[in-house]
Amino acid sequence: MNSRLWFMRLEEKVEISLLIIKYAIEKYARIFAACSFGKDSRVIVDLGMQVKPDLKFIGIDTGYEFKETLSFAEQLLEETKMNFQWAKPSEKDRENIKKEYGGSFIKDSQYKCCAMKVPAIKPFLKTHDAWISGLRRDEAESRKNTKIIEEGKIIKINPIAFWTKDDVWQYIKENNLIYHPLYNQGYSSLGCKPCTSKSEVFVAGSQLKQSERSGRFINTDQEGKECGLHLISK
Repeated sequence: MNSRLWFMRLEEKVEISLLIIKYAIEKYARIFAACSFGKDSRVIVDLGMQVKPDLKFIGIDTGYEFKETLSFAEQLLEETKMNFQWAKPSEKDRENIKKEYGGSFIKDSQYKCCAMKVPAIKPFLKTHDAWISGLRRDEAESRKNTKIIEEGKIIKINPIAFWTKDDVWQYIKENNLIYHPLYNQGYSSLGCKPCTSKSEVFVAGSQLKQSERSGRFINTDQEGKECGLHLISK
């Protein structure tokens, strides 16, 4: 990572991120921002709406979300009036995946809920030229080389790639942003309920040995890594 970006003050990082989002919105007319309702998405929502109040946000409902996620989503939508749409797998895709997994929730090192994400988001990737995500380089080893602009089947913009976990929480607190309640219950990274666990390496918000995503995808070879969602646009 560029050392200059790493040691910037948060105010400077915010300015750069806003410029990145502004550039992306001006360059790509068909663009949306992903929203998982996690802490990083919370920052993206705030920054994105500063640049374009009606920016389109897409969230994926696999059918296995935490009830707290759905409740927080309603609260955030009501507060921000954000332009939001849920992406869901079709009933046909859902049934095919359930049949493929049978009585197991993990197959070939992928959770059933993660498999649901791909058919849910694919229609949006086909009808848009770019999407904005909240990926950060310090989240996990698998994300350390995240580029601000990634080319592929669809352009992916990562405007807070160079932010740290502490930057995210500082921004949330300084701007009095509401955030997902499960963070206060010991979760360090949030996804669907089946593939998300509390990370034992985080104590009172301090990172010890493992990554921020170490509670994700337990009992698979993707533990602490990726569900596959961010690979389909490459």
